[in-house]
Amino acid sequence: MRYPFSKSGLLIAFILVYMLVSACSNSGSTANEKPAQTPAESNAPVETEASQSATKVYKDALGREVEIPVNPQRIITTQYLPEMIAVGVKPVGAVTHLLSNFVAIKDQIGGIEDIGAANAMNMEKALELQPDLIIATEWNEEQLDQLSKIAPTVVVKWEGNDAIKHFKDVADVLGKNDKAEQWIKDYEQEAAEARTKLASFVKEGETFGVVVIGGYEKGQLRVYGTGNVGYTLFDTLQFPMTDVVKTEWDKGDHELGINISLEKLNEFASADRLFVVKFNNDPDFLKKVEESSLWSMLPAVKNNKVYVVEDALWFSYDVMSFKGQLEDAVQLLSK
Repeated sequence: MRYPFSKSGLLIAFILVYMLVSACSNSGSTANEKPAQTPAESNAPVETEASQSATKVYKDALGREVEIPVNPQRIITTQYLPEMIAVGVKPVGAVTHLLSNFVAIKDQIGGIEDIGAANAMNMEKALELQPDLIIATEWNEEQLDQLSKIAPTVVVKWEGNDAIKHFKDVADVLGKNDKAEQWIKDYEQEAAEARTKLASFVKEGETFGVVVIGGYEKGQLRVYGTGNVGYTLFDTLQFPMTDVVKTEWDKGDHELGINISLEKLNEFASADRLFVVKFNNDPDFLKKVEESSLWSMLPAVKNNKVYVVEDALWFSYDVMSFKGQLEDAVQLLSK
């Protein structure tokens, strides 16, 4: 049986076929366009991976030229944890004492793995962390071969350098010089504001002293000048020390303080105000000092101007601890 078609029917059929072909053609064109955009969309991650894998040659404190990542992602440090935190870099691993001794950064070190004591590091643990950079000190020289087999290892000098130098050197390794300079600028501004505020509470010319009871050895009594525990008082806040302490401090290297006998206390601790650090490793000696007539006769003791400060904060020598010490000093002295 045949089905007759009119001219108009043929025309309608032709139009329908044309529209169907056009739709298919457009659909195919759209499908073909998407793959063409894929390379452009993947440029960002490719660029990031390239920047992360870029390296530079760094000459460290021992004169070794070490190829290190420009933008390290997984770092282990044997000493410079506070300095890294200050420029916004969180390592994947650090030695034990760094994770327990620094009060100023205790809230910022969660998740950092403990790789053991600095002089007996767990190399297997360090290897498991897959670091791309290790930042060490000259104290780790005997371990450098082992560490260098795990990841590129850079030595940043500790001995003979002050905390600001430590900070700048670590920032240089990390390529964070700008952040370090900004941190220092902000800290200097805080220090200036603190000096202005404390001028209303501390008379011009009042002398300050730092006494450490106990610590490294039992029966040890020490005083400090600008270094270590005295940095915030004498360098940042620019308070004067007594002439006796200044004369002795200027004679040479007293990084670990000036050891004095109890009999010399009235000579070396005669400042108007005393900041005192007490270590509890020798309670008998601590009691002996505090109950002695030499102690009770000190000007700061008689005038109730003795400030007992936390050893974990004030005995830490790094920029983050300086910030905490500054805040502590302002609070204590402005009462």
